[in-house]
Amino acid sequence: MARPIKKQNLERILHHPSLLKGIVIMAIPVFLNNFLKSLHDMVDAIFVARMDVGSQATLDAALAALNIHWPVFNFFMALAAGLGIATVAMVSQYVGAGRKDLASSYASKLITLAIIFAIIVMAIFFFTSDQFLGYNLFAYLMGARGEALSYAGEYFRIRSYEFVLVFIFIVYQSIRQATGETLYPVLLNIGGIFVNIILTWLFVSQLNMGIAGAAYATLIAHAAPMPFILYDLFYSKHHIRISFREMMIDKLTLSEMGRFAVPASVGQAVSSLGFVIIQSIILRYGDMVSAGFSVGNRISSLLLNPVVAISTISAAFIGLNIGHAQPERARRAYEVSRNLSFGLMVLGIAVIIPFRFPIIELILGTNASDSYRIAGEYTLWLLLTQPFMGLFQSYIGLFNGSGHSNYTLKMSMLRLWGMRIPMIFIFMWLLPPDNYNGIFWAMMISNAVILFYGHYLKKGIKYELQVRL
Repeated sequence: MARPIKKQNLERILHHPSLLKGIVIMAIPVFLNNFLKSLHDMVDAIFVARMDVGSQATLDAALAALNIHWPVFNFFMALAAGLGIATVAMVSQYVGAGRKDLASSYASKLITLAIIFAIIVMAIFFFTSDQFLGYNLFAYLMGARGEALSYAGEYFRIRSYEFVLVFIFIVYQSIRQATGETLYPVLLNIGGIFVNIILTWLFVSQLNMGIAGAAYATLIAHAAPMPFILYDLFYSKHHIRISFREMMIDKLTLSEMGRFAVPASVGQAVSSLGFVIIQSIILRYGDMVSAGFSVGNRISSLLLNPVVAISTISAAFIGLNIGHAQPERARRAYEVSRNLSFGLMVLGIAVIIPFRFPIIELILGTNASDSYRIAGEYTLWLLLTQPFMGLFQSYIGLFNGSGHSNYTLKMSMLRLWGMRIPMIFIFMWLLPPDNYNGIFWAMMISNAVILFYGHYLKKGIKYELQVRL
């Protein structure tokens, strides 16, 4: 049964005179949530970089293992991301159209899909792990060898058990964000990050469990909020809740959800697969280069968190207002979020670029390694593209909120597979074998040029209801 939704949230989205104020207020908890999720992996890197293993080469191998895990994990998390995008689009448009019964029904079925997909992914990870093959297949295919391959196998296997937990959390968070409730998921994540910090310190620094300790700490941290999530999903008195009888999936609802989830999932998957290929190329230049790139990607991820939060909230604003037959307000919500995202990225790089080396030293625990130098160089180039990424994320919020996740798929495919990866191979052919600068250039060019295609796709948005009532 659908439950009453807090009117304050819907009022802010559908009727508040200041869209900027509404987006900022609701994006702050999402930003904190995304920031804390980024810290889950950042915590691992900080403590692993300070392991007592005797040599910098071994530390670089451990950090390289963490960096290998990131794109492979994200590739399989594409299913969860697609379900999250579908959840925001469908639930927001149904609620905006006054059909909370259908919003609750589809939310229940999306949770079921999240569990099914997570079990499949977990099985894939388990049967390609070092327990069966003697090494982790994904890490091996990406070029990891020696200590890096050994560390990756251990880390991959332990982290594979968290997929069910993470998939459920993403869909749960999307259900709440679709109706403007952004605070409670943040509170749960805050609890998780504190568990992660304490346990990582205990397992790695005190009990000397190494990279396995970091993996176990992250796994437990993801499990800690789960009882509260399940209680809120089934028994909430103020928000959309799910029911067991609505969790059964039938052919009609599966087809309806597929229109939103499949393009979003494929878009996320092809992007993540592209990053897997790029990471395997980076590994060709050695563990030190891989570790340096790992640090740069983490700093970039932290900086992007505000605009990802704004993109998420703008999708809810757009979807709810389209469902409520307010296309002009939906269009203005996109414009406000776009301008805000671009301004924040310009401000962010102005602050972080001068202080990037102290941040890198904090992560690596040293300022004397080649990884430190490479991270400083890579981070500078990467940060210079962040204003472009602010605009890119604004397009994603528009496409997902309006129910055109197929546009997100097209834009992601072209940016990565049509431009970035081909350019990387071209630069590898043109530049000396030990020169990895072509990766910088390919990233900057693709991040800028894709905006022209995003602008072209935006012209096809009609701000019309996409769900079937």
